[in-house]
Amino acid sequence: MALYRTFLRALPYNISRFVLAAPMLASLMACSQTPSVESKVIDDNKVVEIQKTIAEKYPNADAELQHHILDVAVKAIDNMVFIEGGSFMMGDFGMPCEMDNLFLAEWNPNVQCASNINSLRYGTINLHKVTLSNYSLAKFETTYYDMNAYRLVHQLPLINAEYNESWLQRPTPTKTWQETKDYCTWLGDITNYPFGLPTEAQWEYAARNRGQNIYYATNDGHIKREGGGRYIRDSNNQRIWKDWPAEEWNYPRAGNAFNDVGSFPPNPLGIYDLSNNATEWVNDWFSADYYANSPEHDPQGPTTGTNKVQRGWQDDRPIVTARSIGEDKAKYYSMYGFRCALHQKVPL
Repeated sequence: MALYRTFLRALPYNISRFVLAAPMLASLMACSQTPSVESKVIDDNKVVEIQKTIAEKYPNADAELQHHILDVAVKAIDNMVFIEGGSFMMGDFGMPCEMDNLFLAEWNPNVQCASNINSLRYGTINLHKVTLSNYSLAKFETTYYDMNAYRLVHQLPLINAEYNESWLQRPTPTKTWQETKDYCTWLGDITNYPFGLPTEAQWEYAARNRGQNIYYATNDGHIKREGGGRYIRDSNNQRIWKDWPAEEWNYPRAGNAFNDVGSFPPNPLGIYDLSNNATEWVNDWFSADYYANSPEHDPQGPTTGTNKVQRGWQDDRPIVTARSIGEDKAKYYSMYGFRCALHQKVPL
């Protein structure tokens, strides 16, 4: 119950009142015609349909847990950002060899250096044309609160139980790619929408604001670190340090590994934390030569492989074109997170 009391504090007042009454309503969940959660995107009939599906799939779950699942499902729908498809050059589009500040880098057609040290090793040096269909991507990374619903209903232990209540809105850690795939598939099962992990191409296209040549997936393509600053030239052409104003911060301070999702401004598409918080699993198998052989239209990655691709991370060089090799862990690893996509060509 302590865990759910924490959930309640995170919910709007009208939802909290329902949850407080949940024990009395357990027997009514399956037949209720009134949605217990409001959606900004889908109508009440669809919410009731999802509510009934949850009750039918999990009849042994009490009303509190059923409501929690419904809340997670509806938020997953509401937080999908529709992305119009198009063509772009995927991969490392280069970076100026010399610049005053790496975090303020600007692309130009004459760039001659790679943007990250692993471009050759991981194959991103193979710039290639990709054309994507429309799709939607989650506004936020999947949180502890979201994953708790899945784990509780499947009778799995909560992740980091001793800290879980304090970290409900942080990105959930993972151990394996498969559990991220299972979570997104589960959302699809209870909502009847085609949820799944994004492809690597979908992830990069969104992070680059529909394929623009930007280096960081922030609100302005630059990094303005909390508590940080940059050198500027004064009237005498001397370099002086100037702090970033607090209203311009778009990236966590050094050493602050994780924050609640959405703590900093989104990119221009309205998607948060693509260049900070957790590294994100995507659907593709990893192959260093895939970029050299990728089909143009809606690439899905290699058909087989050993490891899955991860994209985006928070470090000293969170370049948006960088990719990494995901490895299953024996314990839950905070750096490994994910977000779901919606694989349909029309918005909800």
